[in-house]
Amino acid sequence: MEHQEPSTEIFEKFTWKIENFSRLKVNKIYSEPFIIGGYPWRILLFPKGCFSIYLEAIKTANMSEGCGRDVKFKLLVFNQLDSNMTITKERKHDFNAREVNWGFTSFMTLTEFREKGFLEKDTCIVGAEVFVCKSTLEEPVNQASNLTVSETTGSQNGEVEVPMPNPEVQDPKLETISPVSTHIDAELFSPTIEELMDFGTIGQLEEACTDIPPLIECPSKRSRHFNYFAFAALGRIIYFLKTRKVKDMNEQACKDLQVLWDELKKFRFDVSWLEPHVQYALGMKSYVEKAFEIEKLKKNVAALELETERLKAKLVAAEVNIDIEKDLLKAKGFEERDLDSELGCGSWRP
Repeated sequence: MEHQEPSTEIFEKFTWKIENFSRLKVNKIYSEPFIIGGYPWRILLFPKGCFSIYLEAIKTANMSEGCGRDVKFKLLVFNQLDSNMTITKERKHDFNAREVNWGFTSFMTLTEFREKGFLEKDTCIVGAEVFVCKSTLEEPVNQASNLTVSETTGSQNGEVEVPMPNPEVQDPKLETISPVSTHIDAELFSPTIEELMDFGTIGQLEEACTDIPPLIECPSKRSRHFNYFAFAALGRIIYFLKTRKVKDMNEQACKDLQVLWDELKKFRFDVSWLEPHVQYALGMKSYVEKAFEIEKLKKNVAALELETERLKAKLVAAEVNIDIEKDLLKAKGFEERDLDSELGCGSWRP
């Protein structure tokens, strides 16, 4: 059974508003479920490190063995100061039981996210635009039906029934399918190892590691998911080190790198060859602060030198003017006097 979408690509949209972003204490969060193209989805976001974002296909009760959703999708982070600066990244993927989420391990750096208009009043806005090209062995969800929320993550089949959008929304091609979410209960989110993986970025990570020693030889007893997840953790650190400059290592950047390093160490691999690079970067904060202070002082000195030259020129002009004034007084028969001399009183002539 195959469901084919119309040839015209119409991307339906979902917007997720995350408030109190700096107060999030977990490494990953989910959006509320939403229905696009007749199928349920949600967004998975890692708010620390390299700011990773994924689109996840939620399994439903009418999903058959061997099912798949061939999808084109875009993930967005909205710039709240300048809409032209909104970042949009696009991908195409066949979602199936083995690969339920797909997206971007390093969507942007946290420095860029925090300092360039993407996080305003401790709030960010994330979006997904989805076009379902076709689906296999899965019936679309009837958007007019009354579905109940029942997330059974611990069950054997892992099925999730998805809450309905506004019942008034009947047309599956409407641009906005789900309302903006304004609340997150981050402690409720606990994705599996499969949910955390992004197998589409492994090639990018390998490319980032071309001039770095290999991770290690992964023992065969460790699962493919475990090894890939460990490799992704390594890739995040290498990406960080390759895309940052010494001047970028402020307090927040050091915190971000420390989070990534602590995550990698949990896998208990021998990454002693990488540790000096990480510790060097972490130790740059004090140096960078002092270097910036020197640059600031140099600029102040240069500004003062320019002001001194301007005042010297002004002094020369003032001395010329006073000489002219003295000559005028002498021409009138007045004798030259010091500024501290008394004016005198009564009638007198020079």
